[in-house]
Amino acid sequence: MQTVDVVPLRFPQHIGSILVVADHLPGKEAFVEQRAEQVSIGMRYLTPDTSWAYLDSVPMSRVRNAAAVIYLGLDGLTPPTPAELAKLGAAKRLIVSQHHLRELRNAGVAFAHTGGGVSTNVDANFTISYRGMTAHVPADEYLTLSARAPARVLGDYTFPGGKVVPAILVDGNAMFVNYSLAFLTSSGSNGPMVAACDAIASFLGAAPNRRPLAMLRLEDVSAITPDSRMQTIVQYLAAAHVPYGIGVIPDLRVEHGAGGPLSQNPQLVSTLKWAQDHGATIILHGLHHCCSAQDSEGYEFWDKDTNAPVPNDSAAWMSGMVEQGLKDERSLGLDPLMWETPHYSASPVDYGAIAHFFTAAWELRRPLGWLPWPLQRDQYGTVILPENLGYVSLDGVFTVKDQLAKARVLLACRYCVAVGFLHPALLDVDTVQAYVDGLHAMGYAFVDPRQAAGLKR
Repeated sequence: MQTVDVVPLRFPQHIGSILVVADHLPGKEAFVEQRAEQVSIGMRYLTPDTSWAYLDSVPMSRVRNAAAVIYLGLDGLTPPTPAELAKLGAAKRLIVSQHHLRELRNAGVAFAHTGGGVSTNVDANFTISYRGMTAHVPADEYLTLSARAPARVLGDYTFPGGKVVPAILVDGNAMFVNYSLAFLTSSGSNGPMVAACDAIASFLGAAPNRRPLAMLRLEDVSAITPDSRMQTIVQYLAAAHVPYGIGVIPDLRVEHGAGGPLSQNPQLVSTLKWAQDHGATIILHGLHHCCSAQDSEGYEFWDKDTNAPVPNDSAAWMSGMVEQGLKDERSLGLDPLMWETPHYSASPVDYGAIAHFFTAAWELRRPLGWLPWPLQRDQYGTVILPENLGYVSLDGVFTVKDQLAKARVLLACRYCVAVGFLHPALLDVDTVQAYVDGLHAMGYAFVDPRQAAGLKR
């Protein structure tokens, strides 16, 4: 049996504030505001001090005071005005995505050592190459451009037929990302955003991780989880020196099936207590896990059918659910140190209530649909641990091989953390070992989730 290396996660320090600015898109205000907020929150690995504003209305003082400005050039049809260009020219460091490179160059703001900048549509898939990583990119829009010294091309697009175009470049104190920045849900590798995150972190002076970092979460552990399977898995992880988290459901309720309080499975409770004493971090994974919809998968705090908060949602109700979950688990000798929302779905009111009980959560939260790294603080003041490798399904649609393929792409980002989850109720120890050994073989070291979240052991 291989034992893994365990190393601490260190957040960047002294990056300063990041200001995200965006174009207006008439009729698409909700899209713009969600995207700007998403990028602002997604950058909180680098610094907790991020914000966003529309470019036309942001005060010049906010631009000048920011350590870096990220400009989401979402409107490819309307060029920035002279006043807007002047604001961008005042940025200490400027990161531009998607559009307006040519306008910035012609105005003398940035990118003097580039050529081109015409928007072009491509109707066939192509690839992006960055730091040894090559990933497929869906057919999309890009800018035809070129670069000459001292500008540096960090990543390239390669199109069918062999045409090569810069995908990411740095020219002085400005960076151009030749695509839209977005922390969106993806069933693929998210190669372009992996490249962008590494490039932006490096550009802003963050110290990279000394080696690739990984984490593991065991998921949906409840009264119906077979103790024999759980016991074998946690004993293996302890022997391999793997720190990990366990999402524990105190009182599982299933619309059409078995469930019940965790106390009904005393053997499993004993195994969880042993795991807690041997490297596991207990996570409160809701109270009942479901059921706000006619779905045994469960959406405890969200109405899946209407895609809205449950009708009885309130801060008092949510606080009561969390309090009951904590009471149930603590009465069994378990000490949940962080939170995970079932299916990552709850309302802003709920997340605000959760923040009164936990300083850390292990999940994705709207508007983020994908996250390559932890956040120092989200919009609710909570440390967020990421999940980006997905899970293994019993039907073979999603496999450990798929998780490891995503982890291989993440190697291109020296600041990212590869994180997947596995279900002990459905999978055996061989699957868990394949996950651990596969990451270990790629050079990953594991991170203790308690340390990463700044929690005491």
